[in-house]
Amino acid sequence: MRQVMRRLALIFALAGGPALADPAPPAPGPLVATLKVGVFCALQAMDQRPAPGTRSGWIHVPDGMIDFHWPDRQVVPAAIGLAFGVKSQMLPGVFAEGEMRVYRPGSSTPETWESSFSDTGEQFAFFRFDRDDELIPGPWRFEAWEGETQLYAAEFEVVPAAALPEIVNACGAIS
Repeated sequence: MRQVMRRLALIFALAGGPALADPAPPAPGPLVATLKVGVFCALQAMDQRPAPGTRSGWIHVPDGMIDFHWPDRQVVPAAIGLAFGVKSQMLPGVFAEGEMRVYRPGSSTPETWESSFSDTGEQFAFFRFDRDDELIPGPWRFEAWEGETQLYAAEFEVVPAAALPEIVNACGAIS
């Protein structure tokens, strides 16, 4: 019995704590000049615009540019007031009208909204946790499309808030 306990202790020590999935790196298509992912504190009020292809029927519209507090992070704690997403900019001369698609864990049907993509500045697509029923651990996927052409894809792994308390506490978010 003692030997079994030692083996289990060794396994847990080598694992380095709770297992966090490793999402695939962001995948820009050939028309994308830059593609950035990250997590940010989003406790401030934001405007909204209609997005009938989403569960809520609307999306958040920030008043100004938002910087990622944790750039390049794809593992996100599920906590009210946190947000995660993608910033993209197209190659010079490229302008595309299309849609964003966000797949929640366990859903094969995405939430969608119209979007445009250009070379004149960063296009920003994100998801903000506003309600408890949105705090769904597992893989989330963002995709940008122009017709049948995928412009980019980015994956995130949402984990319970307790797995990343330093981020939750830094934002003062509650879950």
